[in-house]
Amino acid sequence: MDTFHYLGLLTAWSISPFSIAILFVLVALVAWYLDGVLKVRAKGRKWSNARVVAFVGGAFAVEYALGGPVSVYVMRYFTAHIAQHLLLMIVAPGLMALSAPVTLALQTSRPRVRKLIDSFLHSRFLHVVTFPLVVFVLYYGVMWWFFTSTAVGFAMAHMWLMDILNILFFAGGVLFWWPIIGKDTIIHWRLGFGGRILSLAIGIPFETFLGITITSNKVSLAPSVYSLGNWHAGGQVLWGGGEAMTTIGLAIVIGSWIASEDRAHRRMNASTEAFPLSSRGEGMPKEYYWAQQIIARTPVDSPVHQEALSVLEQIEREQSRHRQTHDSDSAVTTNARTAPAGGAGNISTAPAGGAGNISTAPAGGAVD
Repeated sequence: MDTFHYLGLLTAWSISPFSIAILFVLVALVAWYLDGVLKVRAKGRKWSNARVVAFVGGAFAVEYALGGPVSVYVMRYFTAHIAQHLLLMIVAPGLMALSAPVTLALQTSRPRVRKLIDSFLHSRFLHVVTFPLVVFVLYYGVMWWFFTSTAVGFAMAHMWLMDILNILFFAGGVLFWWPIIGKDTIIHWRLGFGGRILSLAIGIPFETFLGITITSNKVSLAPSVYSLGNWHAGGQVLWGGGEAMTTIGLAIVIGSWIASEDRAHRRMNASTEAFPLSSRGEGMPKEYYWAQQIIARTPVDSPVHQEALSVLEQIEREQSRHRQTHDSDSAVTTNARTAPAGGAGNISTAPAGGAGNISTAPAGGAVD
């Protein structure tokens, strides 16, 4: 491997059986994705260009890490090894999660293939490996083990093992990022926006501490490949790069949360007018029905969910006051009808043929 130069970031590509195999797989996946998008749009459905760019970008990130310049420089520079790690565990999985490939597959596949995909999505295996604690160990725990032990040196001395580990790192990244920023429907262990933010917030101090630990090592843990100075430089890249990418992930989650609340408010406003009058209960205002819909469709910790609950409480208070007022009015009317005639004005009518005389006596008096 020659000394690093910036032009090599464009020209230094790996030619090995593994890198060529990865290239063929990625090209096939991109071709499948683009064909699926054309099929969806041919049916009159929308599929955003942003998703297309995200998928192609994720595929390119994998190729750049496993067959591109990063895979070449990784043989000499630990900074390149960290860059490869960040591409495979953060950049590529995150971009592909934003592209919703599972949704595309379900919309464009034949019934038999769609049934197989659906069976896998609901499988016990996926239920287990997507459990949050398992994902935490596969993502953060494996990362810590690999970079704080001699595993990195052993793997670099046996590249076939390093290739397998890189694929597993990518799989761990997919399990971590898919439920956090992914656009596909999550079948198992759905995280609310608060849980997603917490998962990423844990990563910031973790990556900081791991970066400091690597930078503080007195010796390189892969001395046959990386010098101590480059080992320390790699720790700094992990520290800064990991935090920056996790912060971007946080921004995406927060932006999705805001957009979700905005969509929920628009649905609330639309359902206020759209709910059919024939299906409303007697005496219930239309706000009652959209509040019921929002409560059924939104997470409990969602602000719009809480707002809908407060609307229902307000409606209940108004209904209660209305019932109390109605009961009070009914009681007054009943009392007025059963009161004695002695204290009220009386009307007397003359016999037929005579003139009717109407006289009102003073209170307590008699009528002559």
